[in-house]
Amino acid sequence: MRTYVRAVVRDRKGRIIRDTGWKETNTLTKNFYAFLRCAMQDADTPVTTVGGTIKVCEEPSGINATFMFVAAPAGNDSRGMVVGTGTTSPTRTDYNIESKIEHGTDSGQLYYYACEVTHSDDYVEITRTFGNESGADITIREIGIIAQYHDVEGYTRLALIARSLFEITVPYGSSVKIYYRITG
Repeated sequence: MRTYVRAVVRDRKGRIIRDTGWKETNTLTKNFYAFLRCAMQDADTPVTTVGGTIKVCEEPSGINATFMFVAAPAGNDSRGMVVGTGTTSPTRTDYNIESKIEHGTDSGQLYYYACEVTHSDDYVEITRTFGNESGADITIREIGIIAQYHDVEGYTRLALIARSLFEITVPYGSSVKIYYRITG
């Protein structure tokens, strides 16, 4: 499988001021493959949460809720696509992004709009727009995809399934729509 990221920055009036085009990125984490195993074998599977603890993902046929949920409403910076300022190279064992940019309009924050998931016959795409009303430019350096799932204990958990280094500056008063495509 391969992952690609594209970012489109727009000014306050909606005009495109930068389009990066598609860039191949890195890395789907071991959690991503754990979710695949859980679904493909219909078996409970260990997953490392964003807090670093191992919890067992409940097999899809046993769940009374959504399995590997990535969509998120506006304002939710705990799941879906999240962005940060970390610069450490991603690894398969990453369980969280290095330094998340929080949701908001204060200094150093970005406004997290709704995170959506679409697909075609050969890819899944996660998109999210981030607005910058912080008073200064903000540079995104990492992108993560965090999935919500249910464990065998009946709790809702969060797990990082992808993390990529991707640098884009979001000028004050503008927004960026980021597209994260998983294909293969």
